Parts: sequence; C-alpha cells; structure tokens
Amino acid sequence: MNAHCCTAELIEYFLKLTAPITTVITLAAVFLNFALARAHRLVADRRPSVVATASMMAFFVGVYFLLHLRIGVVSIPNDHKRLAAEFLGAFLMIAGCIVNVLGRFSLGKNWANQATLYDDQTLVTDGVFSIARHPLYSSLIWMFYGASLEEKLLVKRFPKYIEYQKRTGMLFPKIF
Repeated sequence: MNAHCCTAELIEYFLKLTAPITTVITLAAVFLNFALARAHRLVADRRPSVVATASMMAFFVGVYFLLHLRIGVVSIPNDHKRLAAEFLGAFLMIAGCIVNVLGRFSLGKNWANQATLYDDQTLVTDGVFSIARHPLYSSLIWMFYGASLEEKLLVKRFPKYIEYQKRTGMLFPKIF
C-alpha cells in the first residue's frame, strides 16, 4: 500500500464522517439549550408561532426532498475539482457546526425555542452575532448546503454510494 492510497483513504474517511459528527455536535448543543433553559424565568412576552414552527419544518422537509430526489445534482468530472468541492462541503459543515455552537453559547440564558422575551433578557450582538443577526439559522443552511455538495460528489466517485443512500439515512436513521 503506497502513501497516496493511504492519504486518499484518510481523506475519504474524513469526508464520510464530517456530516454525522457535525450533526451530532449540533444536536447535542440543541439538547443542551433545552436542558439549561430556565422554565421558571419571568416571561415578559411570548409569541408561540405556528408559522415559525411550520416554516422550520417545511425547510427541513424541503431540504430532505431536494437531497432525496437529487434535485440540483451537478456532475464534476475533473478529480481535482471534485476533491476541492468535497472539501468545500466539509468546510461548510464544520464552519456551520462551529457557528451554531458558538451562537448557542453566546445566547446563553437568552436562548428560547420560540420567540420569547424574558424580563432579564439582554441583547446579544457580540461573537457570531456581530457577523450575522441569525447565526443559528445561517449555520444550518451552511451545514445543509455542505452536506448536499458532499453527497453529490460521493455519488459520482463511488458507484455503490447510490445503494448506500437507499438503505441509510443522510443525517438521521432511515425510517422509510
């Protein structure tokens, strides 16, 4: 086995693990937000939003179907360009994960799962909030785009990947 073969296998392994690892880290951060949310806080104003919840669900379902139906799949025949695109996808997933976690830490006790104003709430404008007003949403978009970019390229590189896609969920266990 030569060094090039080992390097290629390490790169493949890294790219394969990027989506699951960033997904687990982001989900852990979300669960931590829920666990640390103070239910006994004094609420100044709460706007439970069916629209916000429904639009978020529609976003996730839409992304799932775009990926599942392979809408927007791009063929990249050049190996160097394909590898660069795979690294771009991995970078977007990792950057999205980092921004998501940093955003959650920056929010701290100000985080809420719906539009809620607390009596002791403060405006967060530093950290990743100095770059984007909604870094948690931005980071999810980066992660989804990165995952979809990587997914397209894996199909091209590995003919057996299509069968793998059929039996294994992309970010969550496959239910149907």
